[in-house]
This record gives sequence, C-alpha cells and structure tokens, in this order.
Amino acid sequence: MVLMVAILAGCEYNNVTYKEKEPATENYLPLKIGNYWNFQATGPSQGQSTIQIHREVASLVTINNHEYYLLITSSSGNNYTYQDSSYYRIDSNSFVYIYRKSNPNFEDNRFRLNGDDHDTWSFPVEGNDDAHITLTVGSVTLGNVELTKCKSYFYDVIQWADEEYTITLAPGIGFVKEYSNAWGLGQVLTSAKINGQVFSF
Repeated sequence: MVLMVAILAGCEYNNVTYKEKEPATENYLPLKIGNYWNFQATGPSQGQSTIQIHREVASLVTINNHEYYLLITSSSGNNYTYQDSSYYRIDSNSFVYIYRKSNPNFEDNRFRLNGDDHDTWSFPVEGNDDAHITLTVGSVTLGNVELTKCKSYFYDVIQWADEEYTITLAPGIGFVKEYSNAWGLGQVLTSAKINGQVFSF
C-alpha cells in the first residue's frame, strides 16, 4: 500500500546538527514551483523493501477559474513506481483546498493553516458523506531534530472504514509526516528544498 496523500520561523529547532539559516516567517505549506519533499516509507510490513517518496511543486495551473499549484508525488521501491497528481490552492483565510481530476466534483478542505489546537471542521466527500478533520499542535522529532509548533490534521469519514490518517505540517517546511491510523503505515520526511533552502534530517 502506498500512503498518499501529502513552515517558517515560528518553528524552533532543538538539538540541530546542521547549519541552516532558519526561515523568517511562519508558513505551514510553502507552495513555490521547485519546492520538494523527500520521504522514507515506514510501517511494520516494510521488511527489506525501501520505498522512497518524492513530492514536488511542478507548476501553476488554472482549473475552474481557480489557480492551483500542481504537486506531483512519485513513489518507487520493490521494482515498481507510482505517481499521483494533486492540485492545491490556499484562499485568503489560509484554508487549503485540494482538487483531483479523478474526483472533479469535490475539493478537500484538508488543512486550515491558521487553525488552533483542537479545532475541528468537516467538508463533503463522495457518497453524500462528510470528512471530519481534527487539528492538534505539538512537536515532531526527525532524526535528532525537534520541530515545534507542528500541526497534525487527522482525517476521518465516519461512514467509511480504514481511511483514517494524519498529515503533519511544520512551520517553514510543510509536509513532515504522514500516517495511516488504520493500517500503521506512513512516511517521514528525510530532506526538503523550500524556497531555495535545503533541509536534511
């Protein structure tokens, strides 16, 4: 199973071993063409396979009178490759909407970048059901780097089974961790290039 989904100096770095300039402003999802994130897959069934995931902001496109950033996520490992395309836009309220051509009648309001700890909201999905999001704020440790003020978004459709998962965004970086609460599989960030700055964990 490939877990798909999918930032600046309000983040405090503790025990940092690399010498990078810290970003100057908080941005939990820095969408700029050329920004990318590299992940390592995790989970109990990994065995000897090594699945690598690369996500990159590829272009800016217009769909249904909205401007979206096209994010392409590629996964490879065990003699296979997989690619997924998603379109992201951020409105004036810092609500993130995600559009997929495979499901053109819906936009996911997966992230609210200005949300506070324990905020909840919902949005419609196929089948006349609603997806429910719960936001929590906390720290994430990658290697020996502690990222604070991270925002984790738990996704759940009550009428569905085994679709629950959590995506975590860090200020100044964006995507840092994704986890299937139902399956115990996920991916963690190993490196990223954000607005010309390279991060390694």
